[in-house]
Formats: sequence, C-alpha cells, structure tokens
Amino acid sequence: MPRQQTTALPKDNLMNTHFLTKNLKSSLLIGTLLFTLPLSLANTAVTDGHKDEPKSAHTDEHKDNDSDEHGDEHGEEGHIEISADMMKTVDITIQEASAGEIKQRLTLYGSLTTDPSAVSQVSARFPGLITKLSVNVGDKVKQGQVIAEVESNNSLTRYNILAPISGVISKRMANQGEVANEQVLLTIKNYQNLWLELQVFPSQQNKVAIDQSVTASLEQKQTNSVIKQLLPTNGETPFIIARVPLDNSQDIWSVGSLLSGSVVVNQQTVPLVIDNRAIQVMEGKKVIFIKNEHGFEVREVNLALSDGQFSQVAAGLAQGEVYAVQNSYLLKAELEKSSAAHHH
Repeated sequence: MPRQQTTALPKDNLMNTHFLTKNLKSSLLIGTLLFTLPLSLANTAVTDGHKDEPKSAHTDEHKDNDSDEHGDEHGEEGHIEISADMMKTVDITIQEASAGEIKQRLTLYGSLTTDPSAVSQVSARFPGLITKLSVNVGDKVKQGQVIAEVESNNSLTRYNILAPISGVISKRMANQGEVANEQVLLTIKNYQNLWLELQVFPSQQNKVAIDQSVTASLEQKQTNSVIKQLLPTNGETPFIIARVPLDNSQDIWSVGSLLSGSVVVNQQTVPLVIDNRAIQVMEGKKVIFIKNEHGFEVREVNLALSDGQFSQVAAGLAQGEVYAVQNSYLLKAELEKSSAAHHH
C-alpha cells in the first residue's frame, strides 16, 4: 500500500487558483500543474510532519501563519482535503459503487452503405424534349417536388416529373434541351438511414447473432444499434456480413466511411463494478479515491473481470461508497507531490 498522508487545499490564494485553473483541461500535464500549484504556494499539512520538532522551534517557524490553517486541521493518513467548489472547478466527478454488467465484446470492421429502397433512378414517363431540369447534383429534394418538365413527342403537351422520394441528387445525366427517352435523367439517394455492413470471419461467426448490441465508432463519433441481418456473401470472400442500421438524421455519417463495430457477444451481472476511469496505479498497486466528509481517501482495490469500460471489484470497496471517476488522476498527482515534498 502506498505511503499515505494528508494534504489540505489552502484557503487563501483563491483568486490565483481561479485564474490558473481556467485552462486546466488543455492537457493532462497542465491540468495537474494548475491543480497542484496553489498548494505549493501555501503550507501543506502532512501527518506527523513536525512531531519530532521542539515546541519552541515549531512556534517560531510558523509565528506569522494563521493557526486556523495549520497543524490542528491534520486529518487521517492518506486523505486529500478538497472542497466541493474546487472539485467543480477542476471537474472531478463522483459515482456511487453498485452492481453492474461486465460485457464481453468483439470488434468487427465494415463500411456504410445506403439502403436499396432509399435510391431512386428518375426517368421520363413518355419520350420527349426536356424543357426544364430544375435540380443539380447535391440539391436536396422532397418527395412530390417538381424536378423536371418534358414535352411529349406524341401529344406535344408538357408534363412534370416529380421526385419519387426525398433525398439528395447524387447524379444528373441530362440537361435542358436534350431528348428524354428511356435513359435515367437523375439519381436521388436518401441518406437519413444507413446500413453498417460488418465483416464476420469464420473464427468469429459462432459468436455473432441477430439482435446483439453494437457500438459503431469513427474517431470521436459513436452511436448504438443492433445487428438486424446476417447475410452470406457470394462465396468469393471468406466472411459473412452483419448488417446494422444507423440513424443518420443528423447527417453525421457518410456513405463509404469505414467504421468499427463493438459487438456485445456476452454479458455477466456482477455484485460490484467501478468505472475504469477511477482506477489509478500507485507503487504498482491499483487504487481508487473514496469520498469522505472533507475530501477523499486513497484505497487499494482488488479487481476481477473487466471489459475495458467497467471492472468488477473483488475487495477494497463496498456498495454505496462514493468514489472519484473523472479526473481522478489529479488526486493521485497531488498525493504523490505531497509525498515527495514530505520525504524531501
């Protein structure tokens, strides 16, 4: 277990703290420095730091300090004192320990494509002269909108061509003044609903099934869906296709993009789990920071199953205890800094 001590956040230098921590999130290193710098500007309270000093020397050394900010506020070993306001400033979040699920995942890869029903090839009903073509590639159209006009060769009357579906003009193969026969004039594609086609190789096929949950990802973009179809290929490729529908109503996905799909192939309910962001390593041991009345205490934990997002806790934590999750590394950094100063 790492050597433990108490560190109290200073009550003064608040204006400096506010100014320095405004840009905390720009990087991990800067975040750590900004969190710990105000502590360096004041006396750090460390348990047993002065227990061997003569009383007179102790009094002389601190004669100019306010007694409310010194040794009488030393807490138990391994505690970091931090106010709720400071936690909010440096964005340290907390969570209550509870039961949860550990999910076994399989990562597959594939590309986005349109649904065949969302593609329309537009032609003229009767041969004739194209008198108007009012849309171009990239234009958005709505179902029933007039997109062209043709003068019939037989009756010499003009009729409108309407958009059969809503979508985007992806191709234009004709112009005003040309003759329309049976050729395709325009192609309309609707990108509001796409399909992610994931490749499932033979060694993976016994793990993948319809209705399994999938998290589709591309860089910082992510969405959840389920496998709806498993399709065989033409026999020339060694994989089958798992088709996953994706909502694209916000236009965040592009046809042809390569995505990863994290498929939940098994899940197990366990009595106690923690968010992996809470886990820190100190002196080779895995620790978390437990919330208490005045701040946090460091505690070693024994972990069992893990799925990359959550881990099962075998020992060191009880249900209902509250622990630091986001930016818990700041607490670790402050504890290590104080420990180094103490040993020095």
